[in-house]
Amino acid sequence: MLHFKDSFETGDIRVVRHCIGSFGVNTYLIVCRKTKKAAVVDPGGEVPALTEAIRAEGAEVTHMLFTHAHIDHIYGAEALKAALPDARVAYHAREQIVVDSTPDMCRMFGVPLCRMPAQEMDLEKEPEFSIGALQVRTLLTPGHTPGSVCFYLAEHKICLTGDLLFKGSVGRTDFEGGSGTDLRASLDRILEVLPDDTKILPGHGKYTTMAEEKKGNFYLRVDRWR
Repeated sequence: MLHFKDSFETGDIRVVRHCIGSFGVNTYLIVCRKTKKAAVVDPGGEVPALTEAIRAEGAEVTHMLFTHAHIDHIYGAEALKAALPDARVAYHAREQIVVDSTPDMCRMFGVPLCRMPAQEMDLEKEPEFSIGALQVRTLLTPGHTPGSVCFYLAEHKICLTGDLLFKGSVGRTDFEGGSGTDLRASLDRILEVLPDDTKILPGHGKYTTMAEEKKGNFYLRVDRWR
């Protein structure tokens, strides 16, 4: 199984990234350094390694956040919820259709069945929340899936973009519920909202910035792409 770990700190936030599984999904541990409250974003598997990282940080995980519900982003969710029963499971209401299709997607990719834990926090109703002293704003950015979201920490100039925006590319739209038109509108939205110096933490691949993507990402430079 592919698995590597890195981390960085800025101000009162610490980010620990695990690249997990054959899909190479980026799972993030977001830690408020002031309070040691934390969130796990897109737990893709390898739960023992994740729980060890949480222990190493001395963190209390208050939220399990999902940019979307494709199986590579939720594969460790059930086991992690069992290990962290007090962490609130949070995803957008529009993503329920993808959650419900999980068995079909597992069969499609030939992997054992995984399940999303029961939703405890609807990001449609609670788009802004805190992780300790860290303020998080949810941006609804459909296209890859109907309820795809980004998590924007404006004070720290960080945005977790899931499978909307990658370094040099964007998310695919050919799975059920995907929409190229919606993806284009979502890219336009983050172009308006995110300053150039925002650090992009994608669901797969390397970190980047909005400035880098405006300069080098075809899908952001071509205004009329649909």
